[in-house]
Amino acid sequence: MDFNVRTQIQQSEINGLYNEMEELKKKRKQLKESIDDKEEKIISHILKHGNVIAYKNDDPHVLTVKNGHSTKFDKSALANDLGVSQKELDYVGVAEFVESKQITSQKLNEYYYQEPTQKLNARKAKKADMDLILGGRV
Repeated sequence: MDFNVRTQIQQSEINGLYNEMEELKKKRKQLKESIDDKEEKIISHILKHGNVIAYKNDDPHVLTVKNGHSTKFDKSALANDLGVSQKELDYVGVAEFVESKQITSQKLNEYYYQEPTQKLNARKAKKADMDLILGGRV
């Protein structure tokens, strides 16, 4: 009987921890979406009006936009060409297709493409930055 009560208490505690964990995951996702939206607005403003001074803990920082690129893999095009679902094209699945010679590694390279990205960059402002951006109004 004592064993049964402890097991139920442990189950209840685990269930509570699991539910807290799932709730935190939802909050994290919402925070990430909110951060992405705000970052997108800042990037848009900088692209239209130029670099901006922002204060972080009373220290001026210059906000700039850094252009870059990321390499992406077009899994949907490969799935269509091979006649399989995208779920089958994990690392193991792709390796199996290469081993069975249904696709070559050279052909796989054709499914990679470059996607431009814009990232928000912040660095401590120097006096020259302050003069340039604020026009000597420091």
